[in-house]
Amino acid sequence: MRINYAENELTINEGLEKVFNFISRGACYERWHFDYHLRAQVMDVREQGVGSAFSIEELIGGFYLHHVGRVVVFERNRRFTWKGRFALCSHIHIGTDFTFSAEGGGTRVKEILYFEAKPALFLLALPYAGYPVFRPGACRAHIRDELSGIKRLIESGDYEPKDVRYFLDDPELMASVKRAKN
Repeated sequence: MRINYAENELTINEGLEKVFNFISRGACYERWHFDYHLRAQVMDVREQGVGSAFSIEELIGGFYLHHVGRVVVFERNRRFTWKGRFALCSHIHIGTDFTFSAEGGGTRVKEILYFEAKPALFLLALPYAGYPVFRPGACRAHIRDELSGIKRLIESGDYEPKDVRYFLDDPELMASVKRAKN
């Protein structure tokens, strides 16, 4: 069962492909949200995107969270969705579902934070739901800040050229990770 826990969206004044590439490779992840994000690293790349793996590290409200996510939906320039075991409760999966659409001369990005588990297993997460940083409103604000950080970075051009390159077209990235064929 999937529960869409928090969502937000905004328009970035830049082309669809550049925005998709930047987000789907986790470029400058530690700068998307200065208060929470520590780092992201691509670990495994699959030819069609689905099955690719990466790690994300965050420090949220005193909780160190290290998720290893696998891409579960990859529709180039349209949708990028990952999920992995929730760092605080391994019986529950956490994920982010990004959708992209052209809007005027820019790109509309919608981000959904979701959890997935068998219904009875959600009871295991109840102790964490009481912490202010994990409440839906705080998670919506986190996503808003994250998207705003992405917007700031892309619109200002404060990134390396490789950060907006499609991951399969980046020889440096491909040389640094395991590469498996689907």
